[in-house]
Amino acid sequence: PVSFGFDIYRRTHKRESDTGYGYDEDVTGGDLRLGKEISEYVKANLLYRYDTIKIGNIATNASSDLNAEYGTNAISSLRYGLTYDSRNNVFDPVKGDLLDGSFELAGGPLGGDKEFYKFYGLAAHYWPMAKGSTLLIKGRLGMADPYGSSNRVPIYERFFAGGSYTVRGYDERKVGPVDPSSGDPLGGESLMVGNIEYIFPVAGYFKLAAFYDTGNVWSKANKIGTGGFKSGYGLGFRLKTPIGPLMLDYGIPLNKESGE
Repeated sequence: PVSFGFDIYRRTHKRESDTGYGYDEDVTGGDLRLGKEISEYVKANLLYRYDTIKIGNIATNASSDLNAEYGTNAISSLRYGLTYDSRNNVFDPVKGDLLDGSFELAGGPLGGDKEFYKFYGLAAHYWPMAKGSTLLIKGRLGMADPYGSSNRVPIYERFFAGGSYTVRGYDERKVGPVDPSSGDPLGGESLMVGNIEYIFPVAGYFKLAAFYDTGNVWSKANKIGTGGFKSGYGLGFRLKTPIGPLMLDYGIPLNKESGE
């Protein structure tokens, strides 16, 4: 009922409009994980991480808000989370619930160069339908806020939406605030995303899916829900393989901006 683990990693993202990165990002760090099963469905987890993040190659026409992220900083944070998971299958669920919530504190007594706190919550329900089909309703909520000596949440700790796993039909990370000069996504301190998906088995391990997504990202935590949402719908397929499920979706945006 008790688990312990650690990770050591180095991640690199290059400035690329297709992936929604308006800068080069290099992350080197690690974490320590401790988990405890409270009951058959409920698990608590504690995670400490220390990252060194280097931001460079920012567009020459970027605004001062994005240029302020240039350089190297350290993030030291502690996150506590609770998960309730009654799904009948982790990789291909047909029924059950998934509830997940976490609170993260960075800086302050933990050290590092940035001080912020962050909350993230997810709720998903799977309804079994006729002929082996499934109806999924999922919602996500995120809020972050700086404190102490920090006057903003760093861009690499903000929330982003748009693309494969949030609001399909829009460019990756492009739902929410963008830099007015370069057009690069800036992310935000609050996020709200909802998804409805109907999954229908066709043959063997092959399934079809119809979906509707809506959501947005806001620059400040206290602005969450203002200014409306962006939505999209579409079709996709799901394929169960020995290395895990594969998905391919075609999303159509309902709230395109001029020129998109």
